[in-house]
Amino acid sequence: MRTRRRTAPAAPLVLLCALVLASGCTSGTEAVAPQPTLEWPEALALGPDTPDPFWVVWTAVTEQGDASAAALQPSIEQLDAAGYAAEAWDPACQTGAEEQLAALTGFTDVVAVGVPFASEQDAGVFDTLYEGSVVSVTPGAYTCAN
Repeated sequence: MRTRRRTAPAAPLVLLCALVLASGCTSGTEAVAPQPTLEWPEALALGPDTPDPFWVVWTAVTEQGDASAAALQPSIEQLDAAGYAAEAWDPACQTGAEEQLAALTGFTDVVAVGVPFASEQDAGVFDTLYEGSVVSVTPGAYTCAN
């Protein structure tokens, strides 16, 4: 007696899937658009012309006091190496920033290192490119005098 070889029920389905996937592929001769490269955004100079709102990427936060300068120095140096002139400043100069950073860190009198940007997009690009740590990104209005 002759036995017939049976194919597995999934075999036609696997073949169909392979054909569908293959039909979606290109021949390799079509040009692929290059991905845009991100460029470091320009930091905002804070003053009377500061846009409302502006965004700050905070890279280091500590408690105000004698040791705060030493605690923030590594972040300042890393930002300097990335081409940003950074220094410690009071997050109270941006509406809502001091409260948000205090809630994140548990510090009551916050001092921080942050890089201000004119747009949320610029802050996001910086956050993407920056290899150092980022504590938070905050939007708000400028509240300090020049």
